[in-house]
Amino acid sequence: MTEDSESLPPIVQVIGVAYTFKPSLAVRHHLTKSATGDHSSKDRDFSYFYKGDQKSILGHNQQLYLRNDPATGEIARHWPEPELAILLGRRHEVMAYTLANDLTAISIEARGRTAAVDGTYEGKVWFKSGSLGPRFLPASAIDNAYKLEIGLTIERSGRTLYNQTYSTSRSLRSFGAIPDQIVDCFKGYNNELPPSKRIMLDDEGFLVPGTVVMLGTGLIVSERHALQPGDVTIITCRSIGELRNLLTAQQDD
Repeated sequence: MTEDSESLPPIVQVIGVAYTFKPSLAVRHHLTKSATGDHSSKDRDFSYFYKGDQKSILGHNQQLYLRNDPATGEIARHWPEPELAILLGRRHEVMAYTLANDLTAISIEARGRTAAVDGTYEGKVWFKSGSLGPRFLPASAIDNAYKLEIGLTIERSGRTLYNQTYSTSRSLRSFGAIPDQIVDCFKGYNNELPPSKRIMLDDEGFLVPGTVVMLGTGLIVSERHALQPGDVTIITCRSIGELRNLLTAQQDD
């Protein structure tokens, strides 16, 4: 993305985690109370999901897609999730930091997982369902990853619809421990992996080098700020920069 990334491993897979910050668990717990499918927010305080790869997860100033709900044919309710993300080397070494937009079709994801449909996969994974950027900043350039302010602005028709920040100091768990937790959770599924849990490990049992882990969000936007085609999301961190994306209706590419 910039010269900072030249010595870093290429992105192989992007994995998201849930409930690193309290708002994510609290809101999802509320939304899934009546869901008939299984959802991690009902009985767990940690979960992970496959998000995409370097082909489906885009960068700064690229357009993201709002997907249609297969149940209704209409655009699903979406929210952006502004996050700090880490790029891993061998044995889960944190090589670099970047910003992430874990775009989520929450009206699909909150239905949970059934034998027929994996709501997390359907609500998290599609072409142009997220972004990373504007650059990867080497880990040595971040003095303290727990003293960063992550901001989210949503613009609509030239005006600011939403503008809030959160501090990474409010994290409920160590960022460095999250990759190990992902692997432990992955192993708990044995050979019965739903689509949203299918990730790659190396021969030593670590996440493969080139894995990006989105570390979870401390902001959940309200229903009245649900995204619409034409909206612009801007995720910021003073140390890393600004990740900007235009939202459009999903198209056949």
